[in-house]
Amino acid sequence: MNAGTSGRTPTGSTDESLFEGIVQANLSGAFFTVNSAVPLLNDGGSIIFNGSVHNYTGHPGLAAYAATKGGLLSMARVIAAELAPHKIRVNVVAPGWTKTPLWKRGHRASDTPEESARLSSYYSSMIPLGRWGEPEEQAKAVLFLASDDSSYINAIELVVDGGATGARFGAPILRG
Repeated sequence: MNAGTSGRTPTGSTDESLFEGIVQANLSGAFFTVNSAVPLLNDGGSIIFNGSVHNYTGHPGLAAYAATKGGLLSMARVIAAELAPHKIRVNVVAPGWTKTPLWKRGHRASDTPEESARLSSYYSSMIPLGRWGEPEEQAKAVLFLASDDSSYINAIELVVDGGATGARFGAPILRG
């Protein structure tokens, strides 16, 4: 299940419709997609939700986005329990900073290419492996969870972030 949206939702100045739109797309949309698909799924199938490290980072201005990704993880665990009798596994992949088209065109619309490159370099310095992830690396994590190689993995979140959430003190900027 891969659909969603983000948006700045700073506490104290966020429009209710923006917040609710993010919740609708990221959480309600995910639930009702799976809800509709369950009757069509074969026993032994696999559902993989797309989470985010923002579930853990406390990034200012992303309250709605982070809340939906945290809620998605909780929801995945419940769905995993409900679908276990059908041997349908439900997991979440939580990407960290990944080189996507968003970063190729600039993180924020107002950033110059130089500002975007500087911000990208700064984020790289906060990742223990010292670099951004590649989309193919995220895809391989999803393919693993979808394959028989993960046949005994259920109700987990696989964080694919170069160690940014699990070993943050290994990041180049913090190594001393």
